[in-house]
Amino acid sequence: MIGFRRALWALAAIGFLAGLVPAVFALTNEQFEDRILQLIFGPLTCWAFIGTGLFAWYRAPDNRSGPLMTTVGFVWSLKGFAASETEAFFAVGLLFNPVAFGFLFHMLIAFPSGRLQTGFERLLVAGAYFGTTVVHWALVPFLDTSDSDYCDTCPDNPLRASDSEAIENALAIFQALLAVGLLAATAWLLWRRWRAADAEQRRPLEPVLLTGGLVAVFLGLSLFWDLTGLNDDVEYGIDVAGLVAFTAIPFGFLAGLLRVRVSQAAVLEAENVRLNAELQRKVEELTASRQRLVDAEFRGRRQLERDLHDGAQQRLVSLALGLKLARAKLPDDPAAARELLESAGAELDTALAELRELARGIHPALLSDRGLEAALSSLASRAPIPVEVGELPEGRLPDAVESAAYFVVAEALTNVAKYAQATRATVAVTRVNGRVLVEVSDDGVGGADPAKGSGLRGLADRVSALDGLLGVQSEPGAGTTVTARIPCA
Repeated sequence: MIGFRRALWALAAIGFLAGLVPAVFALTNEQFEDRILQLIFGPLTCWAFIGTGLFAWYRAPDNRSGPLMTTVGFVWSLKGFAASETEAFFAVGLLFNPVAFGFLFHMLIAFPSGRLQTGFERLLVAGAYFGTTVVHWALVPFLDTSDSDYCDTCPDNPLRASDSEAIENALAIFQALLAVGLLAATAWLLWRRWRAADAEQRRPLEPVLLTGGLVAVFLGLSLFWDLTGLNDDVEYGIDVAGLVAFTAIPFGFLAGLLRVRVSQAAVLEAENVRLNAELQRKVEELTASRQRLVDAEFRGRRQLERDLHDGAQQRLVSLALGLKLARAKLPDDPAAARELLESAGAELDTALAELRELARGIHPALLSDRGLEAALSSLASRAPIPVEVGELPEGRLPDAVESAAYFVVAEALTNVAKYAQATRATVAVTRVNGRVLVEVSDDGVGGADPAKGSGLRGLADRVSALDGLLGVQSEPGAGTTVTARIPCA
């Protein structure tokens, strides 16, 4: 960063000296017809472009507008050589007279990023550089600078190689028409850009279009006067106004660039507010989800205690009493003892069945032993309606993912049996892009509302605990589809 600053300070020092060049030549050539204009606007324009360009370059190193503005200032200083009485220096000014306008076109079309975005933009900029360099340099060898129509006080053109007025006029007309075409195309491009922008995007464009538009207008009028040869006083006034507008351009660009940065900062601050709100909402949802999981776990534990107390435990107590009675009757009444033992056996079978049901609600043994395919097939076989088990992932999934997928299917099929009035259902579990997608669909009456049922809300919490998402699509009359997306590394 220190090296970058030093480089910019070095360019600033060179730029200060470059700005003196037009003034020095204007002061040393008292016969130069535009001496006052060059003495004022030569250094002023050069320093305006270099100063604002270096400032913009420092503030936004990745934006090419700053380097482009700086280049315009340096090239403009070379234009000042045209005020020299020495033919060699005069030739330098003659060659670089319009080149700064090529870079100006580039600046205007590439604003605000400094980068050309489309092929049409690149074509326009290439045309601007072609007209201000190749076409102009082809014209220079035919220019008779000693002719009063060109300049009253200019020295002879040391680069003149031919006195063909026809070629000179043809190239001059072609250059002027090319400039008019480029101006029109650029105006159309900027108008489209303006129309497509919203209010916030137009703010940076306003100062650029104002100053650039004024320069384009005065440049077009100057070209018209050059081609028609009308009143010289009017042309002089147009040139002065054009120089004022041209000198204001870098400040318009700088204002636009600063507005871009302010606009970007404002957009980021709105974005930060949105992200903070989204984060807060996620935190609140996660907190509520965790609390619901804790509550559900507590309720499940209490329910399990009641089920064990009221069901299997009571049966086992009854079984123990029956066995005692059978043992007591066995010596005296074997037949009665046999009946008690048969009743105890039935009670034992019932208790085992109830314990299996309770264990299945906690975690199905089939899922642990044989995996998701066997567990889902068992669920489907016990369902009161036909259930088609479709695509399933190959191999085992992580335990938490398999458990979540199983309970999503179990709860969804339970709801189908209770509420859907469906004739069939389908189950599919796929693995896509690091996620497991679980889908349970039915052809029932639809209209399911996850907010009204604790079962689906509990599933959403279970899936959310794994950073997954649960969705329910249930249009009335169109069936219901429960979808769970669970991350699976």
